Amino acid sequence: MPTSTMNAHALFVGANTSASYHQAILLPDITRRVLLQADRKLRAAIRGAAQDAVRFGKQMGLATNAYRAAKQSPPTLEVRFLLQGGLAYDTAVEPALMPPQQSDRDTGIYVKTSFLSRQEPGLAAKTFFKLVEEAVRPLCDAEGWIIKKKNTCVRVELNPHMHIDFPLYAIPDDAFETLEKSLQDISGETLDTASSRMMTLMDRHRTLRIPSDRIMLAIRESGEEGSWVQSDPRSLHDWFEEQFGRYGPQLRRQSRYFKGWRDFAFEKGGPSSVALMVCIANCYREGVVTADEARDDLAFYQVAGALPRLMDMPILNPVLDVPSALNDWDDLERSRYQNAANTLHGKVGDALSGHYLQELTVERLQGALGARVPNRPDLVKAHTKVPEISTPAAIISTAPLRATARTTSG
Repeated sequence: MPTSTMNAHALFVGANTSASYHQAILLPDITRRVLLQADRKLRAAIRGAAQDAVRFGKQMGLATNAYRAAKQSPPTLEVRFLLQGGLAYDTAVEPALMPPQQSDRDTGIYVKTSFLSRQEPGLAAKTFFKLVEEAVRPLCDAEGWIIKKKNTCVRVELNPHMHIDFPLYAIPDDAFETLEKSLQDISGETLDTASSRMMTLMDRHRTLRIPSDRIMLAIRESGEEGSWVQSDPRSLHDWFEEQFGRYGPQLRRQSRYFKGWRDFAFEKGGPSSVALMVCIANCYREGVVTADEARDDLAFYQVAGALPRLMDMPILNPVLDVPSALNDWDDLERSRYQNAANTLHGKVGDALSGHYLQELTVERLQGALGARVPNRPDLVKAHTKVPEISTPAAIISTAPLRATARTTSG
C-alpha cells in the first residue's frame, strides 16, 4: 500500500461519544467482577488448605523424596498470590468466539518453601498441584465449577465463557524474607497486610523483586514427582511496562487490537498473547511503526506487515539471558499463522488505500476483524495527500532456538 487514501483511526479507537473497535473488544466490567469474586473465594480455599497442612504437620508428605532423605525438619509452606497475564498488563480483551474461547484471569500462587539447592524446591511439584486441586474441589462442587488439569497450572472453569488459571511457583525462604524486609522498609507493611496492593507497590518500587533465577514454575507432567523450571512472570511484566511507558498508549492499544484479531481469525489456538505482544513491541523498538498516536489504523497496518517475517524467526523472551523462543511452533502452525497475518495485512491495506469510499473501508475492516468493527462510515475520513507508508524492514535474529516452558498468561 504505497499511499493511504482513507483515515480509519476513529473507527479503531473512537472517542468517548462514539463506538469503536477498541471499545467493542474491551473486557466488560461484569466479566472482570465475576472473575475477581470467584478468584477471592478460590484464594481463600487454597490459603486455608496450606495453613491446615502446616497445622496438622503434613508438610513432609508434600516434600520430594530427595528432601525427605536429606532433611529432618519439614519444608516451609506459606502461600501468596499475584495477578499476572492480560489483566495485569491491562491488555485483556473479550474473546471474539465464545464458546469455545473464554475470558480468563491468571493468578500466580507463590509458595514460600525450603530449597535443597538454589533451584531445587523441597516441595514436590505434583503434590503441590494435588494440594491446590483438593483445596478448591469442595468450593467448585458447590458452585458448579469444573477443575481442569493443565501441565503448568490448575484451571477452574466457571462457565462456558470464563476460567481462572493458577500457575504454581516456588520461592525459597530467604528470598521471601528479603522481599518482606524490603516491603517493610518501603511501606511499613507485611506481605499479608499488603497482599491486595502488591501489584501497585511492585509497579512503584522496583526493589520489591525476587531474583528471577530463584522463582521456579511447577510442571505437572515431568517425571514421577513433576518438576520445576525457572520462570519469572514479573520480570516480563516489568519489560512490557517499560515498553508501554516508552512508546505510549498506542502500543497497549495495538496489543489489544491484535489479540482481538487473533481470536477472530483462530477459533482455537493461534499465536500466544505474549508472543504477539513481544512482536508488536519489537515493531516499535525497531522503527517499523512510523504512524503517530493519531493513526492507530496505520500503526496496525504496519505491524501486520511485519508479523509474517517476525513469525518466521525466533520470537525471543526478552528477559531471559539464555535465548528462549516463545514461538516453538511446528511448520504447519507457523505457516498457518503467517498466512493469516499476510491476509490481514492485505485486507487492511485494501481498506485504507486505492479508493475514497467510507463504506468500503468499513466493509473491508469488518472482513479483517469481524463485526466488532462498528458500521460507522461517518467515522472514516477520505483524503488525497498523505505521506507514503514505508514497507517494514525485516528484523533479523541469529539467536539459537530453545523451547520455553509456557503458561497461559497474557
